[in-house]
Amino acid sequence: MRPHLFICGLLASLASTAAATALTYKLVANEKACFFAAVDKKGAKVAFYFAVQAGGAFDVDYTVNAPSEKAVLDGFRERQGDFVFTANEVGNYRFCFNNEMSTFAEKTVDFEIAVCF
Repeated sequence: MRPHLFICGLLASLASTAAATALTYKLVANEKACFFAAVDKKGAKVAFYFAVQAGGAFDVDYTVNAPSEKAVLDGFRERQGDFVFTANEVGNYRFCFNNEMSTFAEKTVDFEIAVCF
């Protein structure tokens, strides 16, 4: 079990709610795909995990933006990432994967977003 998910689970048992989404997405060549997570309470913990499972050099660019468009996280040509951050704003946080560096290789990305209130 990933440590950040354990912490969110523990917090969920003590706090009011937790919401999580685990997905697998096939990112085609030259594609940028974004996903959103709603944060209803300032100070909530947000856990974000991803791993490139197949395709090309098993790498992808990623960005996470707050509702105000302020960058929270970003990385280039990463194979995986595991992060927890405090949401300082209420609203929809945007999680994007970018495969625009690839002209022919599609990539399969597993990822999970958990919001702990």
